[in-house]
Amino acid sequence: MVSFQLTGNEDSIPPFPPEHHGITWRVLTEDDLHALGALIARMEARDNPPYRTALAEVAEMLSLPTQWRGIVGIATKGMASGRMVAFAQTRLRASARIECLCQGGVDPDFRRIGLGRALVDWQILSAQAMLERYKGNGSRAIVSYVENWQDDLEGALKSQGFHWERTYYDLRAKLRPLPAIPSLGSYISIEQWSPQWDEELRQAANSIAQQQGRTAMTEEQWSMGRSSFVPEWSFIAVDRRSDRPRIAGFVLSSKYEQDWAALGWKEGYIDQIGVGDEWRTGRVLDALVATSMSAQAQDGMAHIATGIAQAEGSAMLSVFEYLGFRVVGQSRLYAIDVPEAQACWTRPPKQYEC
Repeated sequence: MVSFQLTGNEDSIPPFPPEHHGITWRVLTEDDLHALGALIARMEARDNPPYRTALAEVAEMLSLPTQWRGIVGIATKGMASGRMVAFAQTRLRASARIECLCQGGVDPDFRRIGLGRALVDWQILSAQAMLERYKGNGSRAIVSYVENWQDDLEGALKSQGFHWERTYYDLRAKLRPLPAIPSLGSYISIEQWSPQWDEELRQAANSIAQQQGRTAMTEEQWSMGRSSFVPEWSFIAVDRRSDRPRIAGFVLSSKYEQDWAALGWKEGYIDQIGVGDEWRTGRVLDALVATSMSAQAQDGMAHIATGIAQAEGSAMLSVFEYLGFRVVGQSRLYAIDVPEAQACWTRPPKQYEC
C-alpha cells in the first residue's frame, strides 16, 4: 500500500517557464480554487467536451497538497491583466507502478503562443523531481491523458518522448428499455452500498487491484473523488456461502449534474467497478451494472455512462455491450518510463519558440 508524503513545496518545484507576452508564473495553491475553476470553465466552454468540471472537483484537484505540485500563469498586460491564463499540475498516484500524472491547460485567448509546450516542459521537470524524491521501490513513469480533440497536446507529448501506452473507451447506454437483472443464486446477493461496508469494500477493491497488478489504496486515497458520489446507485455483491460474508464485486456511481447541459440529457456515471477473480466466470458483473442501471432509471436518468481501459480486455467490454452500452469516445494515455536511479533533469530536454 502506497502513501505519498513529499516534504517541502517551494524547494521541489522546478524553475518557472520564461516570462513572455506579459505572462508571469507563480506556485499554484489551494487558495486558487475559484480562479482555477474559472480558467477551466473558459477552457471547457471553448473546447466543448461532453462534460463540465464542477468547483467541487477543482477542490479535489487541490486537496492533499503533499501529493502534488503546480504552477499558474498570470497575465500582466491589457484587459486580461491579473487573470489566471494557464496552469500545470503534477500529482503522484499508485497504479501498477508509481506514476506522476500531468494535467494542465491554457486560456483560449492565450493559445498558439507557446504556453502549452512550456507547460509540458515544466511538467516533465516537476514529475521527474517528484519521482526522484519518492523513495519507494518499483517501476515509475510520467503519464498524461489525451482527449480526442487535443491534437496539439498529443504532438507536444510525442515530441518530448512520451509514447502511447493504452486507450480508454467511453461507453454509454440508454436506460429504456432496461436489461433484466440476472439471478446469482441463493448465496450471492446484490446490496446497496452503505457506510458500514466501506472499509471492507476498500480491502476487497485492493485485493481485486492486486489481482490485476495494480497498487492498493490507502484510506485517504480511497475516499477521494466522492464529491458527486450517489450511494443509492452504488451496489455490492455479497457472497454468503461461508460463515463470514465476502465481497464478490462492487459498482460505485456518481451524478455529475454539471455535465447535463453539455450532454442535453440527465446521465449517471459508473466511476468504479470490480469483480474478484473467483466470481468472474459467473454473472456478478452483469448483475451489478444492471442493478445500478435500474436505480438510475428510477431517479429519472435517461442515460448511463462509464469508461473502461483497453487492458481490461474484451470480456468486460462484451458484458457492457450485452447490457446495451456502446463505445462513444476514447482517450489515450501517454507515458515516459523513468528508471529508478535516474537523476533529475536540470533543464527541459528541448526548448520551444514562444
